[in-house]
Amino acid sequence: MTVYHEPPAINIFKPADGSLYYEQEPIELAAQVETLDNTDVDEIKVSWTAGEKTVCEDTYVPADGIATCVASFDSAGEYKVTATATDPRLDRAADTVTLNIRYNEPPEVTLHAPEDADVLQSSDLVVFQASISDPEDEADQLTVTITSSADGALDVPTDGTTSGDYSGSAYLSPGDHLLTILVMDTAGKTAQDTATVHVNDAPSAPVVEISPDPAGSGELLEAAIITAGVDPEGDLVTYRYDWYVDGALHASGTVPQVATGVTQRGEYWEVQVFPYDGEAYGPAGTDAVSIGNTLPSADSVQLDPTPIYTLDDVICTPIGWDDPEGDTEQYRYRWFVNSFEDSGEATDTYPNGKTTKNDLIQCEATPYDSFGDGDPVLSPTATVENSAPSQPTLVISPASPEPEDTLVCNVTAGSSTDDDGDTISFTYLWVINGSGTSYTSASLDSSATAHNDVIDCQVTPTDGEDSGTYGSDTVTILDVTAPDAVVLDTLGTYRNEEEFSITGTCEANCTLDFYLSDSTGSWTETGTCTSGGAVAHTSYVTRGYETEVYATCEDSAGNVSSNSNTVTTTACDPEDTYENTSGYGDTYGNAIDEWASLADDGSVTITIEGNVLNSTDEDWYLISTTDDNSADLAAGYNDFNLAIELTEGSGTYEFMVYQSSYSSGGQVCNSTGDGYTQFDWDQEDTNDGTSGYDNAPGSDRYCDYSGTEGYNVCSDFSDDWYVEVLRDSSATPSCQHYELTITNGL
Repeated sequence: MTVYHEPPAINIFKPADGSLYYEQEPIELAAQVETLDNTDVDEIKVSWTAGEKTVCEDTYVPADGIATCVASFDSAGEYKVTATATDPRLDRAADTVTLNIRYNEPPEVTLHAPEDADVLQSSDLVVFQASISDPEDEADQLTVTITSSADGALDVPTDGTTSGDYSGSAYLSPGDHLLTILVMDTAGKTAQDTATVHVNDAPSAPVVEISPDPAGSGELLEAAIITAGVDPEGDLVTYRYDWYVDGALHASGTVPQVATGVTQRGEYWEVQVFPYDGEAYGPAGTDAVSIGNTLPSADSVQLDPTPIYTLDDVICTPIGWDDPEGDTEQYRYRWFVNSFEDSGEATDTYPNGKTTKNDLIQCEATPYDSFGDGDPVLSPTATVENSAPSQPTLVISPASPEPEDTLVCNVTAGSSTDDDGDTISFTYLWVINGSGTSYTSASLDSSATAHNDVIDCQVTPTDGEDSGTYGSDTVTILDVTAPDAVVLDTLGTYRNEEEFSITGTCEANCTLDFYLSDSTGSWTETGTCTSGGAVAHTSYVTRGYETEVYATCEDSAGNVSSNSNTVTTTACDPEDTYENTSGYGDTYGNAIDEWASLADDGSVTITIEGNVLNSTDEDWYLISTTDDNSADLAAGYNDFNLAIELTEGSGTYEFMVYQSSYSSGGQVCNSTGDGYTQFDWDQEDTNDGTSGYDNAPGSDRYCDYSGTEGYNVCSDFSDDWYVEVLRDSSATPSCQHYELTITNGL
């Protein structure tokens, strides 16, 4: 019998022909290999290919004859996978299955915790939480891995959960970590999410001490850092202070103190100080203190009243009691007078019976409670001041004064007293209608007051050091008495001017009413009496009529006097037009000179009308004349003849004539001093050349020049002639006027 070599046999039994898979999904391939001769099966090599691509290299078949291969495909499609068995003699056998590869969606993952930028502690167990899913696989089929950029792969569960909620935990080393969670589906596709975190080491606990210790009620508590907390990374360390009272949190914050006035006797206070590096708090340093009693205190002491006077009880008043436990306010008192303690007084009041003016007073108050005395407080030194005299009582007399009364301010005896027993004097001030005056005596003269004035007398008491409150009394000046009748001075009975002055005496400052009348009617004028009590009023009368005048005086109170005496005056008519207030024509030196020189041709007549109202008055006129001597010589006679005649007023008036100038008793052609009613100055010889002169009969005066030749002499008589007109001393006063007629020439 002949033995022939037989190739091996191979049969792919896994997966079944036409099986479906996803991209990158691992596919387990298995084939049964048998030999048909005496060749051992483990001498057979099997290779796996998909088209021209080798998916598993030649591998000897295990003794059990099962050849395996794990393959995956990156893209979807239909693949024919062939397993080829080769024996040592290179005889081959093959089997093929068809696989259908579908597209595989990658899984999804979202890392929820820790979050990006989280700051963690190295002592903290970091919990990882994520959501995982896959379109093709169940969540529990997914594989999870977590890695750290600093610590590598972390020891966390790798299996997903049916719910898709993943949770795992691990510790991280200090520092910065990039954490990556990777999820892989059964086909080998993956997805990842990341978070960057910082792992911090907290500072160490500080050493803390509370001061003061022991502490009293209300005292300020302060926690001091004796040894600072240390941060492993060297970060700046700050602190949080948690204050507890009897186990209950009082306050938490950055303030290392418990404010004044908070703590109370018997309380137990603890502070916990936590170090903080900006990211984490470390363990706390602690200290505690028990609160004891605080003695009471006071801020200051004042003495009342201010100022202090001799009759005042002095009150010691502590200010600013402070006892944190709220104990009842109470003090012990000591009194010092002029720097010496008065041990007999221990209350808050020092009696006025022990003080005198100028004493120096001090009080010491010591606050205390049932546990002891606080610090004593001393008041400022106060001086017992001088007591001013009391207000006086006044009476002004008379009580119902009139303007003419002198007022007297009387201080009622004993009405002003001085607590210190000092001698009292008084100063006076008179106030008129609310305004102070310069009158400072006890009396006020009537010249300072007027009707309706409100007069206040103010009297201020003084003891030589201080003045007391002034006392006052008030009266009102009321004028209820009519003024005395006005007395008018006698007027000149006759006057040349229509204007005249009314004078006399009256009550000062009263209102004057003047009542005037003449035969044409009556009228009223007003004026004011001067402050000196004089009447000074100017009025006018109608020329040619006698005017009567009387007056009344009304004071500021409306009181009207009785009628004054009646005076009369008459302005003469006709008017003497040359008379005026300047005295023109009243003297030789101020003679009336109103005319041109009077020539001796007889062509001009001067007529002068005037009056002289009394025998002490006189009128003066200046008449200049010219004498044409050349013409006189040619004619053989002198025409000069100054003729002056009193043509009106004869029997009342007379005149005198002065040649060239005035000299007493030097009137022309007059040996007796009598005046003229007619005057002629000429060289006419009434006896036809015989010597001598003629005198006219009666009072008329003819003054003929007596020449040595006994006839007309042609002398030049140009000159100034002064005419003085006088009222006859025997003539009674009247308005009788005069008229002068003056000519020159034959």
